[in-house]
Amino acid sequence: ATISCEKAIFHLLGLSSDEFPEIPSLEAKQTFPVSSENLREMIQRTVFAASRDETRQNLNGVYLEAGDKELKMVATDGRRLAFIRASFGVSEQIRAEIIIPIPALQQLVRILDQEKEIKIGISQKQIFFQMEPVLLISQLVEAKFPNYRDVIPAEYNIAIFTDRDQLYGAVRRVSLLADEKSRLVKFKLQGDILWVSANAPEMGQAREEVTVRTEEKGEIEIGFNSAYLLDALKNMGEGEICLELTDSVNPGLIRPSGNKDYINVVMPVRLETEEA
Repeated sequence: ATISCEKAIFHLLGLSSDEFPEIPSLEAKQTFPVSSENLREMIQRTVFAASRDETRQNLNGVYLEAGDKELKMVATDGRRLAFIRASFGVSEQIRAEIIIPIPALQQLVRILDQEKEIKIGISQKQIFFQMEPVLLISQLVEAKFPNYRDVIPAEYNIAIFTDRDQLYGAVRRVSLLADEKSRLVKFKLQGDILWVSANAPEMGQAREEVTVRTEEKGEIEIGFNSAYLLDALKNMGEGEICLELTDSVNPGLIRPSGNKDYINVVMPVRLETEEA
């Protein structure tokens, strides 16, 4: 190929078109349309929790489960989990349990047009997303996703309700003095006050109070990785959120108040007696 412009000329070497990989044939066993806006929301609210560790292939993507007229997406890295469920016109006949790679979903989010409907097609080893004039094809992750239902707490001892922005801001500020390795931030519930604190021996301590309400009276102390908390809270949306806790060693569940279709589960960090 030759490119010329005023006083410059470039001769570029190319490859034969025969060497370009063939676009795979689209022989989808199942196809169904979904709203681009809804699909974008489901991806963005889950993909951040997927593992980036390439040795854990079954966690290197988002699990998509279709059935009973519902679409579910789940992602986990073994220390946190994000789950979202939606019903928007999925046919009762559609059944699927697949893992979509992280890069494919990240690329899909970039090209989704909120005003258009997108067609999803699933075959044994591939998935395609068709939104005229764009067609995105991806291989599926050939691995078995863990049983995520066993990770989601079915019961809790205390449910804490508070404003998302208030808790997010407190965790973000206090985490500036969290230990660099563990990123530990501690929650301590006392009545209608949730104390958020952090302690880094080489830097100092921080503590901030957050006004909350609870349905059950009691006190609890639990530690979390602040980065995981911030990711979860950031994706909750504005308004009141609910934090369901059992004790200091079992996972905590975070969800929008009055909504169980989107939840985040975060494993706790062990608390040492000398910490603030």
